[in-house]
Amino acid sequence: MGDDQKPIDLARAPDFVVGDVSVRPSLRQVIEADGHETMLEPRVMQVLVALADAKGAIVSRDDLTVRCWSGRIVGEDAINRVISRLRRLADETGAFRIETITKVGYRLLVEGQAETAAKARARPDRRLLLAGGAASVVAIGAGALLGRRWLKPAKPDVMPLIVQATTALEQGTAESNDQAIGLLKRAVELSPEDEIAWGVLAFVYAAAVQRRSPQMQADLTARAREAARRAEALHPGDPNARAALILLEPGLRRWAWAEQSLRDLIKDHPENLPARMMLAEVLGAVGRWRESAAIHDKVDNANNPTPGRVQRQVQALWSAGRLQEADRAIERAVSMYPTHFAVWFTHFHLLLYTGRAREALAKVDNLEGRPETVEESNFQLIRQVAKGMVSGAPADIDEAVERIRASARAGAGHAENAVQFASALGRTETAFEIAQAYFFGQGFVVPDIRFEMRQKTFTPLADRRTNFLFFPSTAGMRDDARFAQLTEALGLAAYWRETRTRPDYQVA
Repeated sequence: MGDDQKPIDLARAPDFVVGDVSVRPSLRQVIEADGHETMLEPRVMQVLVALADAKGAIVSRDDLTVRCWSGRIVGEDAINRVISRLRRLADETGAFRIETITKVGYRLLVEGQAETAAKARARPDRRLLLAGGAASVVAIGAGALLGRRWLKPAKPDVMPLIVQATTALEQGTAESNDQAIGLLKRAVELSPEDEIAWGVLAFVYAAAVQRRSPQMQADLTARAREAARRAEALHPGDPNARAALILLEPGLRRWAWAEQSLRDLIKDHPENLPARMMLAEVLGAVGRWRESAAIHDKVDNANNPTPGRVQRQVQALWSAGRLQEADRAIERAVSMYPTHFAVWFTHFHLLLYTGRAREALAKVDNLEGRPETVEESNFQLIRQVAKGMVSGAPADIDEAVERIRASARAGAGHAENAVQFASALGRTETAFEIAQAYFFGQGFVVPDIRFEMRQKTFTPLADRRTNFLFFPSTAGMRDDARFAQLTEALGLAAYWRETRTRPDYQVA
């Protein structure tokens, strides 16, 4: 089998150039001449590599399935979706185009130099956009957020590394976090007096603390504090460094402190996107979703909705009772990242809990559309939950609850989902049982690992999340007298008293 017939391994695929665009398959990055980067889904990048390898020759659909789907039978919709995404990329960059040869296949054609230049002139110059504000990053929990409008530009040789790092971090995985750290360490080596590079590095380390095992947290915390100290020495009050130090503090039971610290940071730097998004997350954690959604309203997610940012935006809109807007946001994200785990599961949960359980079930049964990094047992669990929601049959619900209880013992992320599943299925007793284990270790132990060990993400007992307690999926719990006892034990009631605020569910 020749190389042009072997399945594409992105980790080993060499970098290449298409027109004036650089492509890095191993990092799934497409980098334009002005430094702007686009991160592609793995399948989309594989198809781009296959078409580029053909050097203008036609690539049949059969060849694409061999090289990009390992020979599995795939429907036309799957291939059409990937080609459509590549055509959007072609339009955005102006460097190439994808031509369809009816009933034969596709070929990639590099645009002529004059045509490329004309298209580039027609697009906004991203270098000018960056000159108005460079890169900053914030990660909360399992995701990351990118903002580029509130910092002055770093030195020219450092800026591409910062942009690459923030792009990587937004993918929301341990591996992408490691990539971001490596890129920023290189940035401070090249420019040790660049406060932006040090500040962003501090934040990336702080983000790593949020997701890594307790055994690694001490070292990462020390590195984050040292990078923050370097940034502060170069630029007193550096907003990235301040945000990093806030992020390092455990969120559970420290909501009032976090809220005030973030409001102080925003007062000093009102254009600071990361601080505003962190504040939105804190407000969601204490049940103030309407205020959280109002913060998301001021963030432009329409043109570049990254997976982590969309996940939080949809959760906020949905929990604030703005379902139509949540639907529009997730549909836009699905069109861009259909198999990204954060987007896929956010879409599934939105369907499941908003009277569209049949659609949620169909989504699970679409094998080709599933994220590839998730174990089959997880899909079997959520399929049974959706089946129980659709049928309402006691036997189906009983089987779902049995699986839910077992999953809660497998990890913190599983337990958060299990509480919601049980509540939505009308098994409030089970929901409270799992919540007691999740928050207090009562009844059984919920491990720090979130889902699967290979994902390397953790939520320790001292920093468990509370936002899901205020999702619409857990409305049944909030109608139960035990919910007041739970919020008292967690310190949420004390927060409401201290700040003289009330969560949305207590407001008429």
